[in-house]
Order: sequence, then C-alpha cells, then structure tokens
Amino acid sequence: MAAAESLPPYAPQITDEMREQAKQTPNSWLYIVDPAYEASGENVPPEGVVGAFRIDESGEIDENFHPNDEYEPGTSTFEPSNELERVLLLIATGHASESELPAAVLTGELLLYAEEDDEQDALYEAELDDGSRLVPACTSVNRVPEDWPAYRTVPGARLPELLNGLDLGLNLDDPVRAVIPYDLLAGPATSE
Repeated sequence: MAAAESLPPYAPQITDEMREQAKQTPNSWLYIVDPAYEASGENVPPEGVVGAFRIDESGEIDENFHPNDEYEPGTSTFEPSNELERVLLLIATGHASESELPAAVLTGELLLYAEEDDEQDALYEAELDDGSRLVPACTSVNRVPEDWPAYRTVPGARLPELLNGLDLGLNLDDPVRAVIPYDLLAGPATSE
C-alpha cells in the first residue's frame, strides 16, 4: 500500500459554491471527486470519489463527511514539483486539512502574473464572475497559463505585504487549485 493510502481522510472545507450547488439539489449527496478523475466528467468510477456530504430536504449540507471506503487516489496529471504543490494535492485528495495550506504558501515561492514591462512590485488583480477580486498566482513554472505574458517569482513570506488585503488564487487554470483568503495569510505572518 502507498503511504498516502494509510493517511486519514480529512473532510473537505464546504465552500459557498458547494452550498449554492446543494440548494439546487435537495435530498441528495454532494460527491467530492479526486482531481485526477475530473477528466472523466460524469463517468467518474466509484474509486475516484473521495467521499460525500449529505444534502437535506432544504438544500443544506450536513457537515458530517462520509469517506468512500473504495476510494483510490488517482494517478494525477498534477505531479507535484515542490512542497507547496504536494500539500495542495494532499488537500485536494482529502489526505490533509486545508489548514496546512497557508503555512505551505508562506514558506514556498509563487509566480505572480506580470506584464512584460511591469515594475518589480506591480500587482495584477483579477475580477471573478461574482465581482470579487484576487491576485492570481502559480505554484511552479509548469502551472503558468500560456496566455500569461510574463510572471515574477515572489517568496511566499512577502505575500502579506504585497497582497494589500486581496485574496490569493493558486493555479486557477489547473484541476488542483485554491483560493486563500488574505486573512489566512496575513494572520500567521503577523503573529510571528
């Protein structure tokens, strides 16, 4: 057995997007799929499901996570190239808690979107469909989208000062991605 298979599964954090989906499908289950199986679309095999949350008759998610005993971590096209990506993958597959991500970001290096002629500390903000804004970043060169004109490498420890209150979006074009609220990054950095 692989070491990852012996790790206890953690309940994924319930997001606003998940809550919205639940309201549309009361009296059902919200299945959490291993990102390695996402390319299967709606034909995810049973072993590709990490587990599920029950949705009650009013569309509310029961926070009691039900791990899937048949779950087998997939062979992901997301091959971690550094510690931050390893932590991201463990979280995405239910083998680590999301609480581990801020520390991994702050100790890692990130690639921030840049224009060819940007000043060194220029910060690009992306606006999401809901009107919220964040700073897009990638965890390694392999994750940088082809349409980025350039990027700059920034030590994670500098993020609290650079983000200026904005959330951080990691690998937004990849199956294994995350949005980290600014407060989670600023809290550990300012409490040291």
